[in-house]
Amino acid sequence: MRKLTRKIIPVLLCLSLFVVMAPLATSAAGTLAIKLDVMQLPTGGVELMVYVVNPGSSVTMQFSSGYYYDVEITGSNFHYKDSQGKSYTQAIMKKTFPTGNTLISFITLPNIPAGSYTYKVWLVGQNVTTSGSFVLGSVPEITDISNSWAKDNITTVVEKKFLTVLDNKFRPTEPITRGEFMYALALATGIKPVTLADLDGKNPFKDVDPKSAVAPYYWAFYKANIVKGYPDGTLRPAGFLTRGEAAKLIALTLPSEPGQNFIPKAPFTDLFGHWSKIYVAYLYEKGIVKGMTETTFGPDLTLTRDQVAAFLTRVMVK
Repeated sequence: MRKLTRKIIPVLLCLSLFVVMAPLATSAAGTLAIKLDVMQLPTGGVELMVYVVNPGSSVTMQFSSGYYYDVEITGSNFHYKDSQGKSYTQAIMKKTFPTGNTLISFITLPNIPAGSYTYKVWLVGQNVTTSGSFVLGSVPEITDISNSWAKDNITTVVEKKFLTVLDNKFRPTEPITRGEFMYALALATGIKPVTLADLDGKNPFKDVDPKSAVAPYYWAFYKANIVKGYPDGTLRPAGFLTRGEAAKLIALTLPSEPGQNFIPKAPFTDLFGHWSKIYVAYLYEKGIVKGMTETTFGPDLTLTRDQVAAFLTRVMVK
C-alpha cells in the first residue's frame, strides 16, 4: 500500500474573480469571463493564475492591437502591473476560446507583503476591466454563507486557509477548478510538494508552468500515481471537475485506499456502472462524502466550493 509523506504545509490562498466581456467578432457563443486566482505562497508572496471561462460554444475574437491581458495589484506599499501577457501574445490579432476554461498565464509575485489590496484585470484588446479587493495574511469577514448548509465547514477551511474569500465572499455554490481543488486537498491532507529533480527533470504536464509555485503540489499527485493528466499531456488546472473525479482524488490521497478485495456498497442508485463507484463507496463508508439525496450521489455533477469545504474538513490532518 502506498504511503504519502505527511507534512503540514503553509497556506496558499485561492481567490477568484470574474469579468464579463462581450466578443467584438460575430459568434454563436454568449459572453466570456476572465478569471484571476490569487494565491499566497508558503514562503511569502503570491502567485496569480489567469484564465478565460467560456460556458458556451467556441468564440473567435478579433483584436485590433494584438491579443493580451493586463493585471494590476495595488496596496499601501506595493504596486504591480503585469506586461507578460502583452510580451508573448502581442502579434496575435485573432484568438479562439474553446468551450470550457482556457489557461492564460501564471505570474509569481514573491515580494508582496501581507495586507489589503485592490486588483484590476482586463483583456486589453477588448477594453474590458474588473476590479475589487482582497486581503493577504488574515481572515476577512465572510458575508455570503449565513444560509449555506456548509457554513461551519466553510468557516473551518477559511480559518485553515485551504480556501479563501474575495471581496468578503466565499462563493459557496460556484464551481472550483481542478488546480484549486488539488492544491486545497494537498494542504488539507499534508501532501509534501516535490521538485522537478524528483521527476528526473521532466515536467509531466505541458500546461503547468514549471516556475509556478503550485506546480510542485501538482507534481506530488503525479509522483504518487494519483493523477496522470490527459492523453495530450495536459493537467488542465483551470478546468472544472466533477464530484466523481473529486472522489477518486480524495480516495487515492488518503493513507489507505480501496484495495482489490474492497466490495463497494453505497445507497446511490446513480453509481451503477459508473467508473467512480468504488471510490465513492469507499469514501461513503468512511463518512467523507454524502449524496445529493439519500439515493443519488451525482458523480457527473460539477463540484462546487461548499462541497469541497465539507470534503476537506473530513479528511484534513488534525
